[in-house]
Amino acid sequence: VEVPLERVHVTMGSSSGFTLAFLSAFDVGDAVAIPSCSYPCYRNILRALGVQTVPLPVDSEYKVTASSLRAAVRQRAAKGQPPLRGLILSSPANPTGVLLSPDEVRDLCAACEELRVLFISDEIYHGITYSD
Repeated sequence: VEVPLERVHVTMGSSSGFTLAFLSAFDVGDAVAIPSCSYPCYRNILRALGVQTVPLPVDSEYKVTASSLRAAVRQRAAKGQPPLRGLILSSPANPTGVLLSPDEVRDLCAACEELRVLFISDEIYHGITYSD
């Protein structure tokens, strides 16, 4: 992936990077999904910005799935709640360490595109895996 230098922003840590990303992506009152077991700073920063956090259920392996995202969107629509504007996810995940497969990430990205949900991927742990 080539990114023009003028589109690169350097911050003094991930929290300030999240703040900038969330400010540019969401408005006060928007609803953003985060895994029910996720990095607490996502929730804290979003709430400080007036963004509603929506816990997204994880499966027995602590994974968020495209089907759980679709179900959450349907449930919110059925209840007359504001639509989800975003999904924030990291893989490997903090604090569980769960790693989504490339197909699982592709499925989530496709679901986000289909549902018009902005997908924000926290890549801080990308590439850190351990094997026997």
